[in-house]
Amino acid sequence: MLVVSAAVSLLVAGLLAGVHLTGRLMLVPLLRSLPYERYVPVKQRLDHDAPRLARPLLLTALAVTAVTVAVAVLTRSTAGAVPGVAAVAALVALVVTLVAVLRGDLPINVAMGGWDVSDPPSDWERTRARWEHFFDIRVVATSVAAGALLVAIVAVVVSGRAAG
Repeated sequence: MLVVSAAVSLLVAGLLAGVHLTGRLMLVPLLRSLPYERYVPVKQRLDHDAPRLARPLLLTALAVTAVTVAVAVLTRSTAGAVPGVAAVAALVALVVTLVAVLRGDLPINVAMGGWDVSDPPSDWERTRARWEHFFDIRVVATSVAAGALLVAIVAVVVSGRAAG
């Protein structure tokens, strides 16, 4: 049961990490290359559309990883402590992602949503850099979550082989 739960968690968290990593490697440099008058409409459109994918992925990853933590705690005697510790680490990393979104990305996105293409704020580049900082936090946190869930799966499989 634990390996199935951890695998589902890894699938969702891995997908989320992949979306974030792809965004960091491709989207952020592309956005950074745009002049203000082109950056604003593209960023505003992304901020409108991206939550349709990102929000359900993050919430699902949090939910299934919380289930994985519960299953790991309940099966600790058969699988050892490593899967549970790894699942908790993954859950903490996903909570960090959520906090980065709620305390960083969303307020910045709301501010950017009100920007006028023809009238850049004096600190628009600094605001963009702050948004990139919070995006980087999400990339690292979701990658840590996916890695920790992989560790949990490997630990379960290894403990199963050792027991068998």
